[in-house]
Amino acid sequence: MPVQYGSLPFNEQIAFFRHKTNIPAERWADLWQNAHDRGFMVAGAMKDDLLADFRGAVDKAISEGKSVNWFQSQFNDIVKRHGWEHTGSASWRSQVIYQTNVRQSYTAGREQQIEQVKSRRPYGIYKHSGSEHPRHDHLFWNNLVIPLDDPWWDTHTPINGYGCKCKKFTASGRDLKRLGLEVTGAPKVETYEWTDKVTGEVHKIPKGIDPGFDYTPKTSQQLTENTQRIIDAKPPLNERLTPRAVDHAFSTVKKVNAIELSRVIDALATPQVSLFADFMRKHNTKTLFIKQSEMAGKQKARAIAEQVEEYLVSGYSHPAVLYMSRHPTRTNGFTSRRWQHVVVKAKSTDSLKAVSAPQLTEAVEKVLAMASKPWSISEVTRQLHGSSAGVVATWAHEVGHQVYFRAGRPSISHQVWLTRYSQHSDDEWFAEHFAAWLIAPVQLKQQYPQIFEFITNIISKTL
Repeated sequence: MPVQYGSLPFNEQIAFFRHKTNIPAERWADLWQNAHDRGFMVAGAMKDDLLADFRGAVDKAISEGKSVNWFQSQFNDIVKRHGWEHTGSASWRSQVIYQTNVRQSYTAGREQQIEQVKSRRPYGIYKHSGSEHPRHDHLFWNNLVIPLDDPWWDTHTPINGYGCKCKKFTASGRDLKRLGLEVTGAPKVETYEWTDKVTGEVHKIPKGIDPGFDYTPKTSQQLTENTQRIIDAKPPLNERLTPRAVDHAFSTVKKVNAIELSRVIDALATPQVSLFADFMRKHNTKTLFIKQSEMAGKQKARAIAEQVEEYLVSGYSHPAVLYMSRHPTRTNGFTSRRWQHVVVKAKSTDSLKAVSAPQLTEAVEKVLAMASKPWSISEVTRQLHGSSAGVVATWAHEVGHQVYFRAGRPSISHQVWLTRYSQHSDDEWFAEHFAAWLIAPVQLKQQYPQIFEFITNIISKTL
């Protein structure tokens, strides 16, 4: 099943939303254009606890890739709990809140990422969504190729209105040649006047763009300053949700996702989890959970290439090489020193909801107690608790590689091996013992205190 738009959260998108301040507002125009970058509001939601509940639901939708149906159920629960009387139908209102916040945060996060690769991919391509009832202007802009530095993008970067699903892609000169596209330049911008019926303020807005979505430099200064005063009065940390060990992941397996993975890791409840979470955030370590058929480099691999690139923002012309394996049937996971992501194989039937922290700890405890060394921690975990638990163990192993790479791959002199797989190389030794350090640190420290201290020092070095 293809991953849906908005289900691929990433650090910049999550951070954009979490840095906002809650703004009780009677109407959506109380915040105008760029002021929405700093303020979260739901028109008519004036009570702090009501707005906080909406914010929590939107945050979860963004950071965990929740569907609009999920958000609608949350909306109904929040409305019922607070007795809030809203305008418009519940279905329409919840869909507007969901789509606007998810897509705007996605766009804002993507703009930050685009800036990082602009020197290699200096062109922007406008892509119409292909909807059955298109806005004619949006359809006209389809496949326009415009340099990213052109001011046209300041007002026309999607989304460009309620319900708009258009996108902006980046490309290099080589990409354009491969796609058969040429630089078109920006079309002439025509404007229309829109009057705020309450304040009487008149705004000039580019034709084809809804009021408030043009983000022109002529932002209402009064509203911007008012938003800033509220931000200054409320410490940002008071408005942020409790961080998770794993903020994001790309997955083509519905029940293998960042929220369930983080639930399991957070439940370990050790100081090592805090160190690990700091590492993940500092190095922006990303995760791809994909199926075996998608690792093979064939049609199914190519089908997800664009979505993977949107998540990784690697700049690779052929991103499939970032998750392709020559031996997918024999591979549970892999990574590289040149990457900032790990790849973990999952089955369509896997579900992390079935996995618990005690299951993982039990598997590592058994490995520590075995006189005859098993092949790997992942193998023991699968034998005891099934494929889904093995996915988490494999993931911990692969992230261990990333820790070792970021630390500069220091030499390893220990003569103890928990598994046969850890005897292959220093890389595999560290990854296997890191998984034990993360999952069962107390037990590892009791039995092998030197190994425990060694790994603690290594991950501390990366921070």
